[in-house]
Amino acid sequence: MPLPYPHLFIPDVTRLTPELLRRRHIQGLLLDIDGTLMPTHQDQPLPAVLAWLTQVRQAGVALCLLSNSRRGWRVEAFGKQLGLPWRNLAKKPFTGGFRWAEETLGLPCSHLAMVGDQIFTDVWGARRAGCQAVLVESTDTDLWYFSLRRLAELPFRKERP
Repeated sequence: MPLPYPHLFIPDVTRLTPELLRRRHIQGLLLDIDGTLMPTHQDQPLPAVLAWLTQVRQAGVALCLLSNSRRGWRVEAFGKQLGLPWRNLAKKPFTGGFRWAEETLGLPCSHLAMVGDQIFTDVWGARRAGCQAVLVESTDTDLWYFSLRRLAELPFRKERP
């Protein structure tokens, strides 16, 4: 079983340029919402994230939302607002949500990257499914359990091909 090391570790999603994605042969992105595109307790992403989403879509990158959130109404509303396919309760790191994304986007996992803020769900799930794994710094640093999660993830917070 693959270890949960990210292929790429960046400060935030806006660093994923269309050029960088092309160099890595990534044609589609599976996007986590909470802690990745916006903090868990916010309803809207920052304007920079919305601009980035527009930029990568215009470059022809396929996008979908893949979230473990139990708040399906929130994931659905965000997906509809952006015109993106979405799935909540994806049960990452299990591979079912990744298989759904492959089918939905019409792309194999070898051409997809999961972008998320958690090692043991987003990154490990991507690795298990055969997708590239992009780890971003979490926007949820104010949650009570954040420091505990970071401590457990510390050994894996480095890029590995």
